[in-house]
Parts: sequence; C-alpha cells; structure tokens
Amino acid sequence: MKKILIPLALLLFHFTATSQYLAAFNDYLKHFWAFDAGTFTQLEYLEIQEYQVGGILIAYIDNASNLKIYRNEKVETLMSGNPIKFTATDYLLGYSVYEQINVYDNGKTKVLSTQCDGYIVQDSLIAWHNRIDQTIRVYYNGEIITLEDGLIYNPIKEFKTGDNTIAYVRSSTQEFKVFYLGEVYVLDQFVENMIFEAGRDIVAYIDVPDQEFKVFYRGEVYNIETFKPKSFHVGDEMMYYVDSMGKLKYFKNGKVITISNFEPEFYNVVDYTIVYEEQGFFKTYCNGQVYVVERYIPQSYKIDYNTIAYLDQSSFVKAFQFCEPITISYEKVAELELIRNLIIYVEGINKTMIYFNDKVYEHY
Repeated sequence: MKKILIPLALLLFHFTATSQYLAAFNDYLKHFWAFDAGTFTQLEYLEIQEYQVGGILIAYIDNASNLKIYRNEKVETLMSGNPIKFTATDYLLGYSVYEQINVYDNGKTKVLSTQCDGYIVQDSLIAWHNRIDQTIRVYYNGEIITLEDGLIYNPIKEFKTGDNTIAYVRSSTQEFKVFYLGEVYVLDQFVENMIFEAGRDIVAYIDVPDQEFKVFYRGEVYNIETFKPKSFHVGDEMMYYVDSMGKLKYFKNGKVITISNFEPEFYNVVDYTIVYEEQGFFKTYCNGQVYVVERYIPQSYKIDYNTIAYLDQSSFVKAFQFCEPITISYEKVAELELIRNLIIYVEGINKTMIYFNDKVYEHY
C-alpha cells in the first residue's frame, strides 16, 4: 500500500550526479596538490591544515588559516580567521566562523545566519538552528526556508539528513516530518520512539509501538514490512535491510527484492553501493545481479559512489567499479583513499598514483 504525497511535477526537479574528476593530496614534502581530470596542479608550498574534496571544488585551510577553494583551475580565498569550519559536498560548500554560517553555491557566496549555534551541510541543502529567534531554517535551491519556529531548544541533533532530505520529529506535537524538494510533509501525526534514516530521495522509518516498517520514496509512502526489521541502511535512491527472518533485501522504485536468504555478518551501504558478507564471501549487488567481489573479507576496503576499492591479500590495489572487477596495481601498497570514484594510493616512498576514468596517473 502506498500514499502519494506530492504532485508528479515536483519529481521532475532533481539534481543529476556530478562529474567525479577532482582529488587532492599532500606529497611527501607536505606540498598540497590538486588533481583535476588528469592534470596535477600544486596549490600550496607550505603545509596546509586540512582539506575536503567536493563535487565541483576543493576546499582547504592554508598554513595562515585562510579558507581557500580551487575551482576551474583557479584558487580563491573565501575567509580569513580562526576557527573556521567547513564542509564540501557534491554541490555546496558550507563554512562558518563562530556563529556566522555561509554558503558557496555555483560561484556565489551568501551569509545564511550570524546567530547559528548548530548546522548540517548536505549535497543539496544546509540546515541550521538560529539561537535568537529559535528557528530551524534550510537553504535549498538558492532560497532560505523556515522549517520550524517557536522552538524552546535546539533540536538539530535529532535530525536525520540525506543528500536532499531532512527527517525529524517535532517535539511539541510528536509529528514525524520530512523536508523534500522544498516542501515539508507530515508522515505521522503522533509517534513514539521513532527509528529512521534519511538518504537521497528516501527516508526509511519504524514507528516502534506498531512495528510497521515504511519508506518515504520520491513523494510516496510504502508499507514495506509488517514486522520490524533487524536492521536497515539507506543510500542514494535505495535501501537495504535485514528482515525479521534474517533475509537481506533491497528496495528501489517501489519494489522489494530478496538479495540473500542468509543473514550477513555485516553489510555497508554508501551512496549507490553495498558490500556484505555471505558465508565468508565479500559480495555486492549491482544492476540487479549479485557479484562475488572476493572469496574472503578484505582487511582494508573503502566504498564511495559506484566504487569498492580495497587491498587484496597481497596488498595489491583492486576495485569493483560500475559492476566490473579491476586490478589497478601489482605493487604492494600500505593504504589507499577513495574520493567518489577516484582511487588514490602511494607506491614506493613518494609516487602518488590516481586511478581515474580507466587510467592510472602518476605523480612523483
């Protein structure tokens, strides 16, 4: 059974997946470099303090505590001072100093609040609490929207947020609500001990007293299970869960598919990708098919976007990307990093390698 909550026209507005072409790293001399679609560019000669790679930019705090961004082959300073906090996502950069929170969106900067005492940055939105007027507000699609007002305390820790969703329980009324595509929807009038997770285009939830497992997905509510599942994890536009009988199941586009009849020791879901254990095998589910990635569980692996990257038993770099197994390096590697679909690792002492678009790029 499902309930339509929003008109179909609103579903036409969505963000497409950003291109994954950026990476960043410090070399063995602590110089800071950008990788931009196959090209290496040195950004800083002095050791930087920290950095994050977004979908369209690289944000970092340099040696002198300046917040800078690298975008379109240029470096720009956004803010000076200390302490600066920042979060780079696929589409937005949220950054703050003390109680002032700002956004960098598509080449433009904007002050969102000067009285912020807590905020969350996701791919398509920023939500924050204003301590003076006691409101929760959201920056979405270039606009500031008041989510809740008349609050007596900051409820932001109770939020669960996805790339373009916010799910929360309003304490004064016990209403369970979802912010999605610029609108607020009430999913339940009165809830107790709500268990829920939020992802891109999806919110999964259990109202503990009645045990029913439901999903809000692209404007519709689906009743998934009568009994409470053992666990569940949401990603981008989909969800995996272990039902009350121990079966691993997959939900997308309004349909539930059983992936395994054996309860996994673990399963991890990130963005569009899952990895899970089944009878000692390391498996994934991709494009409607189960794949054995390895017949053992790798000690070191990372998941992001459409990629599983890991070190095999010989410490060689391997990946499972877009439903295809790949051996990337036949030299022993101590560790690796994964930024969206770009794999970064170091061979020898000072040779940084980046796997991008079916090719390995070397930096000495």
